[in-house]
Amino acid sequence: MRAIRFFEDWVIIASFMAIVLVTFVNVLSRYIFKASLAFSEEITINLLVVLTMMGAVVGIRLGAHLGFTYLVENAKGRTRRVLLITGTTLIVLFLAVLLIWGGEMTIAQGLRGRATPSLGIPQWLFTLSIPLAGLLGIFRSIQALRTALHEDTSAEAVMERLASEAAPTIDADEFSSEFEGGRK
Repeated sequence: MRAIRFFEDWVIIASFMAIVLVTFVNVLSRYIFKASLAFSEEITINLLVVLTMMGAVVGIRLGAHLGFTYLVENAKGRTRRVLLITGTTLIVLFLAVLLIWGGEMTIAQGLRGRATPSLGIPQWLFTLSIPLAGLLGIFRSIQALRTALHEDTSAEAVMERLASEAAPTIDADEFSSEFEGGRK
């Protein structure tokens, strides 16, 4: 689980860093040399697809996607369970379509040897993010369903969970051992 989380997070970080760097270099190139880099738009658009797909998976993991949760939050017992399972089933079906059709598109691009126009990078490397996001999204959706069936999913509980995941935690022992002896 930690390896998957690490992978998801670092794909997003690396994609975003590359987009920022390429765009910044292109802007400098336009102002200093009066010439735009031909590959910048190509690499930025492709990495934006990767960033978007993996960002959606992380959104599922964190429970951060927008949704109409009023009915689920206020439903009790069997009704709540049915609503959660129905919603997750629909999401998994959509992600399965991404997985299957994205996989077919990735394979087709690989077999045809399709490459990006400027840099000649195999296009399937970027397209792979679509079926991968479908697969990881299915995994995270089922994980979220299991959590939702057994935990409080009220708005307050979700906000508390998001805040705890976003904020670093400091162990009291680590803090006190650094500053033992009080002020000097």
